[in-house]
Amino acid sequence: MNNIENQLTNYLLNSEKSIQEVLFIPHNAHPIWSDNLEILQLAQQQILQPLGAFPNEHIFAFVGVHAKTAITGKRDSLGFLITNFRVLTQTDYSVIGTAKNAQIDLFTKTQLPEEVVSKVWNDFTIKNRLSIEQEQLLALNSALKSVIEIVLPQLQNDDHLPNEVKKSSNIFERIKDLGLQGELKTYSENEKKYKNFSEKHNVGDIICGIVDKPFFGGVYGLVITKNGITSRDLMEDSVTNSWQEIKDNPATIGNKKEIIHAGQKNHIVPSYQSELIPSIITIINEIANGEILI
Repeated sequence: MNNIENQLTNYLLNSEKSIQEVLFIPHNAHPIWSDNLEILQLAQQQILQPLGAFPNEHIFAFVGVHAKTAITGKRDSLGFLITNFRVLTQTDYSVIGTAKNAQIDLFTKTQLPEEVVSKVWNDFTIKNRLSIEQEQLLALNSALKSVIEIVLPQLQNDDHLPNEVKKSSNIFERIKDLGLQGELKTYSENEKKYKNFSEKHNVGDIICGIVDKPFFGGVYGLVITKNGITSRDLMEDSVTNSWQEIKDNPATIGNKKEIIHAGQKNHIVPSYQSELIPSIITIINEIANGEILI
């Protein structure tokens, strides 16, 4: 741990100013920010705490920026929190309410740093909603790459990591694995809307889903049941597929951002939740293939 921290300190102190502006480590002396430790603490509170820290989890660095709400002055940490177990990527921020949980990417013994950086950065660029200047984006990417290149090989050499990330076979644990627990709600968490959806569209055994109800048009969105998936767009009839139909024709991203194409039919989620579609597709296909028990 000490060797990693020393290398990170050396990297920070000898980096260009643009990188120093977006890199924060547990070190009292920061070349630019006198509130470095406060920024790290805020990132820990906003990114790590909602997910829950692992036993003996240690933060190595925060690579990121802040989104500031003009009215309240509230700052939200956006970017990458790197620990001795994982990278947590936060792209959401709250003007009102609570931000969505960060994406989790766990470290293993067999990963290459460039593979981790490529996946994490690609996911960030797809999901990020904050307008960030190009120079700052380049600095974020460069700092993320360098931190992972310092941290991951040493954790692997210290025999600190598992050989592979084992996926949960329980649906509720898998929802947590994919960072969907705040959005893919269980029946008990959204009972009123699910009951309405079930009665209106003759759908039984709802396990979880992602639905909404505007002032007009009734409940719409997508639900996962013991028998398959059912979805409904506003002012439209519901569409249903069995798990066997999805196994035969797996779920993919449709021709619009809010559409999932599965079992040769189009299913929708509320458009403001379209960034979750890749993770929802993952869980749908894993259920259809028997990898997740429901």
